[in-house]
Amino acid sequence: MPIHQIPQSRRGFLKTTAIGGGTALLWSATQTASAASDNATVFALLSDTHIPSSPDRTSRGANMTENLQQVIGEVLTRKTPPSDLIVNGDCAHLKGLPGDYQNFVRCLGPAQQAGIALHLTMGNHDDRQPLYDALSDQRPTATPVMSKHVSVIETPHANWFLLDSLFRVNVVTGELGEAQIDWLAEQLDARSNKPAIVMTHHTPQFTAPQEDKPWNGISDTERLFEVLDSRKQVKAYLYGHSHHWSHSQRGHFHMINLPPVAYLFNKKDPNGWVEAVLTDNAMRLELRTLNPQHPLAGETIEVPWAS
Repeated sequence: MPIHQIPQSRRGFLKTTAIGGGTALLWSATQTASAASDNATVFALLSDTHIPSSPDRTSRGANMTENLQQVIGEVLTRKTPPSDLIVNGDCAHLKGLPGDYQNFVRCLGPAQQAGIALHLTMGNHDDRQPLYDALSDQRPTATPVMSKHVSVIETPHANWFLLDSLFRVNVVTGELGEAQIDWLAEQLDARSNKPAIVMTHHTPQFTAPQEDKPWNGISDTERLFEVLDSRKQVKAYLYGHSHHWSHSQRGHFHMINLPPVAYLFNKKDPNGWVEAVLTDNAMRLELRTLNPQHPLAGETIEVPWAS
């Protein structure tokens, strides 16, 4: 679920919409990102931070707290600091414990103090309630039994659609659900005049797993992509979860797998973050690796709006 920590002067509105006779809610926050002086809008894109309660804890040879602190330091020292920072899920280490989020908030503190708007989506290792407790000003006015949280970030150049693929805490499977996918279709149709960038934590998974295996990606991928494939304003689909940096193209839109900030599953992959610069003509993505000597350091992807 996207949670937004927005400087007071930039906060938009937060509305709730009942779904299914009140058994679930969709919280939809529409925010407006400001453009830099050169008429570009800059975002910092992070994924899979996996922050533990203890700053000293490591996993797969990585200190996750130190990695996130390094990334935030790099973000703040860029020539043009971003107006917005998105952490695309798995903010917490494994089970979304209260201490995980307390440490996570501490790591993000310098970005918040610099006036950078924070947007968080939920991954399978996150838990809503402890996150609400750590970010009390983002707590919804009501807590449904089951919920999905979605949002739109409007910029002068394109609109971001942040989706919630959390199914159950510490269960690898991702799921959007029919109500959320219908919401996405409606919001895309209402904003067809600008390029659209869609983001989920989980990877797409087009083939069902073997009978005794769980879905590792989004179980309703096919339904999601029916919406994306049929709307030409969709120019990019970004996701995390697999701790892998990759880029491909599907029809009229690009598919970008964001690298993890935390640990790697494959030591040959990079970890780090991505700088996204949006202009009137395109979105330029630049990979910023934690290891500046990595062979893919500085790799760029151009996503043109015209296609």
